[in-house]
Amino acid sequence: MMENERKNALETARTLTRLAAQWMELMKFRAHASAPAFSPSMSHYHDMLDPAATDSARLAACRTMRECVLRQAHKEDLDGEATYVGRRPMDPYRLHWRTTREGATLFMIGQLLATAIESFETV
Repeated sequence: MMENERKNALETARTLTRLAAQWMELMKFRAHASAPAFSPSMSHYHDMLDPAATDSARLAACRTMRECVLRQAHKEDLDGEATYVGRRPMDPYRLHWRTTREGATLFMIGQLLATAIESFETV
């Protein structure tokens, strides 16, 4: 990989990591009901947002948080299906979200994390 491509991949990974962490903080993401909200009290928060954090720490935090996000997104999918099955308008293309608003947000955070992980791994 050329040096410029490597720098671009790292910058992309860092940016996506920051965006995912900002979204998790904004929504007060919790890995489970009794877990603390994603905030400065968590090491993964610092690994994802601290400009001085190493890329290996960012990658490890992304991997850990992605698992937590996907687990919660799946729960929201189940809740959304059960809650909205009778209230949703007809979807002729079968492309409407079949989750809650939080589930859709978690899905997008999961995508940010997955792409960040891929970018870190290409370097």
